[in-house]
Amino acid sequence: MYDYWWDVYNFYLNTPEQKEKASTVFSSLFYKNKAEVLEEQVSKNLYGEEILASVSRMELFNSCPFSHFANHGLKLRERDVYRLQAPDIGDLFHGALKWIAEEIQRRDLNWGKLTEQQCLQLAKEAVVHLVPKLQNQILLSSNRHLYIGRKLEQIIGRASYMLNGQAKMSGFAPVGIELGFGPQAELPPLSFTLKNGTQMALAGRIDRVDQAQNDEEVYLRIIDYKSSSRDLDMTEVYYGFALQMLTYLDIVLTHSQQLVGKEAHPAGVLYFHVHNPIINSKQVMTIEQIEEEIFKSFKMKGLVLAEEAVVRLMDTSLEGGNSKIISAGINKSNGKLAKSSKVAHRQQFEQMRQHVRDIYQQSGDDIVAGRVDIAPYQYKKRTPCDFCSYRPVCQFDDMIEDNQYRTIMPQKKEEIFQKMSEERDKCE
Repeated sequence: MYDYWWDVYNFYLNTPEQKEKASTVFSSLFYKNKAEVLEEQVSKNLYGEEILASVSRMELFNSCPFSHFANHGLKLRERDVYRLQAPDIGDLFHGALKWIAEEIQRRDLNWGKLTEQQCLQLAKEAVVHLVPKLQNQILLSSNRHLYIGRKLEQIIGRASYMLNGQAKMSGFAPVGIELGFGPQAELPPLSFTLKNGTQMALAGRIDRVDQAQNDEEVYLRIIDYKSSSRDLDMTEVYYGFALQMLTYLDIVLTHSQQLVGKEAHPAGVLYFHVHNPIINSKQVMTIEQIEEEIFKSFKMKGLVLAEEAVVRLMDTSLEGGNSKIISAGINKSNGKLAKSSKVAHRQQFEQMRQHVRDIYQQSGDDIVAGRVDIAPYQYKKRTPCDFCSYRPVCQFDDMIEDNQYRTIMPQKKEEIFQKMSEERDKCE
């Protein structure tokens, strides 16, 4: 900076008529957009002596502590707007598939034996039942929304028929639909005692729990319905941004005696994408080929147990090659798991369960300690700021020196498990 600018600076600060305005303007040179740690008593007054939290709340805290503070501490809310949003559609999908599953059970039907027409009819009945309850009957409010409602009905019908097809090829069967855990729920909550004595409990609802039995061993897997394509990212699990699936698995395994009458083992965690796919091809395809491609587009992503017997239970039609149902396969030559299979061993599932519990313990301790720093992460060009309602409140700006994203680099699954193992050894 040229020296004469110091003369300009001193002139404004030493001129009585200009000093007040100049001080306000110059203060921006030293501005730091930082949130101070809350006093312990303030934190206790905000969150209470008992915390009943959801998995998504804890993921939010790990994504950005200030966003959690604004939501669950200050309880700031956006003004309600009468419009159809992604969460509303997700709620409809979940509600419809739950209604269909319960209706199949009530009518004493078998999901694996339903025809496509039956699935479409059930989807139509489910939408008729649920639409009046969605966002003040928004899907009945205009011709445009009625059209959207019919499209959503088609998506639900298609998804239920694909679930029907998967059920025919699977040795797993549902033992819980929309299974709740928490106080007064079907299963107990996951509970923690925080460092200041506060009791924290996790409550929620699991879309679907499936069971299979093989050689006297019972296996449980988690199925989660998503309105967008999703896979289990081990880096996100490690840093606490994606805790949902491993938490659900932990809950059902911990209480497997209550759920299935005996100790169970992990079979996997899988996402089912609820959608109505469009098949692109440069060749003319038969109806059978199109149907096969549609079925493949519903392949569930996630992580399954690295045992050939369990993979074959998930896809009983699997002789060799890749499964059409899950992200795993069997080598035709030796009957072993294909290298492309997304799998984890029993010990690794146990590592993940313990790591997720450690994250909850640490996050809970940080919450009651008053941590509210403005610290969003950045991972694969994604940040929690992209869809955060509290950006106008925190005024995060990465042009300010103290406002920088926590940059997270993608890591391989093996590296993540190695880190988990090393951290567990240090604790012991």
